Amino acid sequence: MRFAPFTGMTGLLALLALAGCDDTTSEAAAARDAQAAMASAARDAAQAKLRADLRGDLTFQDVRVFPQATAGTVAVCGQVGAAGAAGPVPFVSLVSRQPDGALAVEQHVATENVSATRVYVETSTRCVADAASDTAPRRGAPPPLPPVPSNLAVLAPAASPQVARIEAEAQAVATVGLGAITMRQPGNLRQHPNAGGAVLRVVPRGNTLRVFAEAPGGWLRVGAQEAEGWMHSSLASPGPAGQEAVRQARLAQTRPAPDETRQDASSQAASSQAASSQGMAGMTTAAR
Repeated sequence: MRFAPFTGMTGLLALLALAGCDDTTSEAAAARDAQAAMASAARDAAQAKLRADLRGDLTFQDVRVFPQATAGTVAVCGQVGAAGAAGPVPFVSLVSRQPDGALAVEQHVATENVSATRVYVETSTRCVADAASDTAPRRGAPPPLPPVPSNLAVLAPAASPQVARIEAEAQAVATVGLGAITMRQPGNLRQHPNAGGAVLRVVPRGNTLRVFAEAPGGWLRVGAQEAEGWMHSSLASPGPAGQEAVRQARLAQTRPAPDETRQDASSQAASSQAASSQGMAGMTTAAR
């Protein structure tokens, strides 16, 4: 009989445990009901927005709802098709409950290449079973796009003759560089524009080099076809061939284009003809 109190205490604890289980079960059931209600409302809101945005007779396929990590937010994922369209396209609708109880819908539909890429990213991150977990692994970027073909048609219009002429002349000036020099005596071609620069090679007397840049102290960056090193200007004389090429290239920039010359001639002829007509009209009036 002395064990009776413990038996009574054990029964009380068992009843309390059963009551706790009932409460836990009720809370879980309420959570499931709330989740189901949110999923149904979100599905209806997403389809309503799709109908409002796309219009027409729409059909929906494989529509599923995925809870998200943010409380009160779900992703509605599926496919939508329109009458007469080639086929259904995927969509992702992010639906969230606002403080006032209304549902806000952020919609993404794969209607063209850019939106299709966005839908792909949203689908891979939101339309998954573990999207509601904060510890879900972050998905990587979508796979790289294939290389752009090199033979695609040029969509930009061709440059006008005046623009093409200016670009060609600018390229000519850049190709010629700053002119040319002719060696008056053998000179050291150095790696740096100073007397301590390493000697790359010795340029013989009479050789002509193009000038590509200048540096303080009379140093010139020169080379046969491209910049090779630095030469002091005291060892060379300006090359007439290089100077003439630069002069011709720069003179071409100020020369009017043939189309412009013809337009100017036509304008002058029209002006002269108009002036002559006005003069004849004046003479006729005076004779009367």
